[in-house]
Amino acid sequence: MNGGNARRLRLGVSLGGVGLAAVAASVLYGRAVPAAPEVVPGWERAALPVVDRYLTNDPAGPLGGTELRGEDGAVPRGFCTERVMEIRRVDGGLRVGLAAWCGHYVPKGDDVTALDGVITLGVVTVSPASSPTRVRDVSWQPEGDATAWTAAHFSAGGAAEAERLAADPASQLSNPVGEARAAFELPG
Repeated sequence: MNGGNARRLRLGVSLGGVGLAAVAASVLYGRAVPAAPEVVPGWERAALPVVDRYLTNDPAGPLGGTELRGEDGAVPRGFCTERVMEIRRVDGGLRVGLAAWCGHYVPKGDDVTALDGVITLGVVTVSPASSPTRVRDVSWQPEGDATAWTAAHFSAGGAAEAERLAADPASQLSNPVGEARAAFELPG
């Protein structure tokens, strides 16, 4: 067996071992971990512009209710990145389960300064489902243990995905600083 085939075999055996460990863990704990829900790309494309506007502009959104100023009175701008975990049709709208990383930024020379930041789970319902134009309902994860909230607001697969994301959000979400740099026309 040549070196490339041996490495592929070792990788395959290693990944197989990881899969076996996951199955064994779910059997030991008496439950299978639900798969992440499939996100319909057309629904995501339709809903995200409305969700994006809401996240950064609505006073009840993750950035709302704070009046911040940068050094020398610079007015901050809010930026968010989000990861959609599930989208379901409900009552003529689309219910979007997501994780969002939001913050206020001000330019400072060739860089940006973050004035605050939050990573949170949320469920945003936009309507109408055929061509969303407005946010109809919103619920954000409460502070502290959100397990009961997550189970009540997401499907079983969406809740499992939210728990996976919450374990290591920085590896699952993009930092909005990149969007801030681009908006302030700063070098990459």
